[in-house]
Amino acid sequence: MERIREEWEAFKALSFQKKLEHIWLYYKWGIIVAVAVVCVLISIAGTVKENNRQTLISGIFINNSTSSQGYTHLKEGYWEYCGGNPEQKVELITGRYIDFDAETLSQEDAAAFMIVASMIAAESLDYIITDEASLDDFEEQEVVLDLRELLPEETLARWDTVERGGAVLALRLENTTFAREYSLSAENSCILVVPNAQNKENILQFLDYLMEEP
Repeated sequence: MERIREEWEAFKALSFQKKLEHIWLYYKWGIIVAVAVVCVLISIAGTVKENNRQTLISGIFINNSTSSQGYTHLKEGYWEYCGGNPEQKVELITGRYIDFDAETLSQEDAAAFMIVASMIAAESLDYIITDEASLDDFEEQEVVLDLRELLPEETLARWDTVERGGAVLALRLENTTFAREYSLSAENSCILVVPNAQNKENILQFLDYLMEEP
């Protein structure tokens, strides 16, 4: 005990800089581990907080893309349009590409396909912005909602629709304010809604926002 007291008195007599050097010399690995643990805990806390935020809408671009300003309009812009509640968020995955005509999927194609498939399986995807050529492939995969199940006829009549076999599969974006202000890489760009999209009211509100006419 006497030795410990003497060491403590000697430590107290050190200057601030010398105290730091002493602590680092004898306890640096403990400090490194402690800092690492704190960083992990902060990361986990941030992830939990992010996951606890309500998702207003979730979408992905497949075989299509827009400018960074266009993505901002769909994400931060729509979040602000809905009131800018910090307890809410908008999720958007930017341009991914799948060559549906290829004999075998490339690694990039497979990765993009797995993203879409996993999000649909987890019921965490509401819409896909794509092109009409890819729409046929999505229809074959049965991941396209007939918009007549979602929108009343008077609403569908306001917008340019893509119809196949009597079903309304998508909405064309060409004549919208969004397409005029933010370039889209694909010709015949359109938006489809996935069948198991969770919040129909949010989707209706988002489509009103996106499909605004000039």
